[in-house]
Amino acid sequence: MKKLIVFIIGILGIISSMSSQTNDASPISPYRVQYYEAYPPLKETAQRLKISNYNSFENPTGIYFEAGDEVVLTVGDTQGQQLALRVHSFEGEKSDHTYPLQLGENRLAIKNKGLGYINFFTSDWAKVAPVRIRIEGGKVNGYFDKKQHTDKEWKQLLEQAVCNILDIKGEYVNLAYRVSSLKKYCPEKGWELINYYDKIIDIQHEMMGLKKYNLRPKNHMFAREVQSGLYADGYGAAFAYDCMNKLASVENIHKGVWALAHEFGHVNQIRPGLKWVSTTEVTNNIFSVWTRYLLEPDYQNLEQERVNDGDNNRVLGGRFNSYLNYGIVKGEQWLCQRGQDKMKGYENGGDHFVKLCPLWQLQLYYAVAGHGNYWGKPDWFADMAEIVRNTDEKGMDNGQLQLNFMRNMCDLVKEDLTDFFIKVGMLKPIDKDMDDYSRAQLTITKKQCKELVKYASRYPKPATPVLYYLTANSVKSYQRRIPVEGVYNGGLTFKEGTCTVSHDYWRNVTVFETYKGKELTHVAMVGTDSPDRSTTLVRFPEGSTRIEAVAWDGTRTLVYGKR
Repeated sequence: MKKLIVFIIGILGIISSMSSQTNDASPISPYRVQYYEAYPPLKETAQRLKISNYNSFENPTGIYFEAGDEVVLTVGDTQGQQLALRVHSFEGEKSDHTYPLQLGENRLAIKNKGLGYINFFTSDWAKVAPVRIRIEGGKVNGYFDKKQHTDKEWKQLLEQAVCNILDIKGEYVNLAYRVSSLKKYCPEKGWELINYYDKIIDIQHEMMGLKKYNLRPKNHMFAREVQSGLYADGYGAAFAYDCMNKLASVENIHKGVWALAHEFGHVNQIRPGLKWVSTTEVTNNIFSVWTRYLLEPDYQNLEQERVNDGDNNRVLGGRFNSYLNYGIVKGEQWLCQRGQDKMKGYENGGDHFVKLCPLWQLQLYYAVAGHGNYWGKPDWFADMAEIVRNTDEKGMDNGQLQLNFMRNMCDLVKEDLTDFFIKVGMLKPIDKDMDDYSRAQLTITKKQCKELVKYASRYPKPATPVLYYLTANSVKSYQRRIPVEGVYNGGLTFKEGTCTVSHDYWRNVTVFETYKGKELTHVAMVGTDSPDRSTTLVRFPEGSTRIEAVAWDGTRTLVYGKR
C-alpha cells in the first residue's frame, strides 16, 4: 500500500511538472516574469512640451486580477526608485487602486478587479535599468506588442483572453480596446491595426517638431474604448463602442482618420501659444486635416464634404465656401464666421471647421504648393511649435497670443503675410467675449494691427496675392504656377440662380468670382459640388453681371458677362 501511495504521488508530480512545462511554453506564460522599464513622469513631459498628459498605463503586465485575489510580486533591484502595481478596470464599474512595491517579496490582497500595470515613473528614467518582477496570482490575459508579436500571437491572445480588454503596445501609442470589438472587427490583423495608429501619432509628432528637435518623449500616447462619445481627457483619447466598426477595423480605419487625429490632437495641442480662446476645437484639427490629406487624399472634409455653405445650400465643399463668402467676401472676423455648425450666434464664436480654413491654407501653401518652389517651408508648423514651447506666455492675453502667431508666422517663412491675415479676418480689431468651453475675452486693437503690419513690412510679399483662395482642389495650380486656361462663354450651364462650369473648358482655376457690377457677391471654390472635381457650381443670382476665373497669381479671366 505504501509503495502504491508513493507511485501515485510520483505520477501526480510528473503530471504537475508536465502541466507547468506546457504553461511555460505557451505564448502567454512570459507575462508572469518581465522586465519593466522606467518612463518620464507625465507632468514633466506635459510641462516640457506644453501639452496634456500622455499614457498613465505604461508597462502593462498582461495579468488580470479579481477583487480578493491574493498575489505575490517578487521585485528585483529597484535602484532606489518607487514602483507600484496599478490595477484598473476599464469596463463596468470603474475601479482603480495602486499598491506600492518594494524590493523582494510583496504579498498583496487585491481590492478591485482589473488589468495590472507597473507604475515606474521617475525623473531618472534615462539612467535606471529595467526592473525584473515576477507575478504569482491573477490570470494571464496577455497583451500584444508590435515589436515582439505577429498576427499569429494576436489571434491566440483574442481566443485566450480572460478579460474583455486587451492592451496593445505600439511604438508611439498604447491602446486598451475590448476583446469583443477586436474579435468582431479585427480578428486577424492586429499588427496592421496598431501600425496604423502609430502612423497617425508619428505624423503629429513630426508636425509638432518633436522629431526635428529631438523632443519625442519615451512616453506613449494612450486611447481606450468607452461606452459613448469621442473625447480626450486626463487619461488620453477615448472612442465609443459604436465607432469601433471603423476605428478597430483595418479595412475601415481610413474612414475614421479625422476622429483619431482630432482626439489625439487635443492631447497634443500646445498651450496656450497654439490654443487660445475659441481655438480649442480648431488647432487640434490642423493635425486631422493634414493626416487625412496624407492617408486619405481622395476625401477632404473642408473641400469635399456635403454640408451647408452658410446660405442654406448643401453642397460638396460647403465648409470652404462658407469661409470664402463670410470671411473673404463679407469680411467677418476670424473665429466669428458663419457655417453649418453655427448658423446663428456665430458672432462670438463661429463654425469650428470654417475657422480651420486659413490655417489649412498656410499648410497647403508652404508644405505642398511650396514643394520645388522658393517659398517651400514644409516644417513651418514644427518651427512654430518650437518657438511657442520656448516662449514665456505668462501674463499674455488671448489677443497677444493670436498676434504672436501671426508675427511668428511671418518670421518663420520670411514673408509679409499681413495682407492674407487681414483678408481672412485674423488681423482685424476685435473686442469680444468669445465662446469656447470656457468663455474668455479676445481683444486686438487697431494700434496692434498697425504695429504688426509695420513689423512684417521688412519681408517681401508672398508670390501669390490670393493665398486666401487656396484649397486642396487647387493646390497643384499654385505649386506649378500655371495660368488659367478657358474659353469665354464655354462649358457653362445655367439653372435657377446657378452656373455649372465644365473643366473641360476651364482649367487651373482657384475660385470663380460672381459680380454684380463692381461688387463681388459670391466666391465658389473650384470643384464645388462635384465629386470628381470635373465641374464647379457657381452662384449666379438675379442681377449678377459676370463671372471671373481667378488664377494662382490673382489674374482674372472673364468667364461670362461683361466687365
